[in-house]
Amino acid sequence: DRLEPVVRFDPTIDSDSTLALFAQLEAVNPNAMAIYIICDNAPYYRSRAVQDYLKTSCIQLVFLP
Repeated sequence: DRLEPVVRFDPTIDSDSTLALFAQLEAVNPNAMAIYIICDNAPYYRSRAVQDYLKTSCIQLVFLP
């Protein structure tokens, strides 16, 4: 398989832009069993909307210490 970068240019980074990124990543990788996102501890990663999305997603967040 070939890796393709996914790039977004959003006016702000928040729960909505994070969900759009996650949906884009899943669309580019429809057969992925898991997609690991290494992320900082920004509050939008822990928002209810993001947590609800992750319940049915193959995306798994890996938080930096």
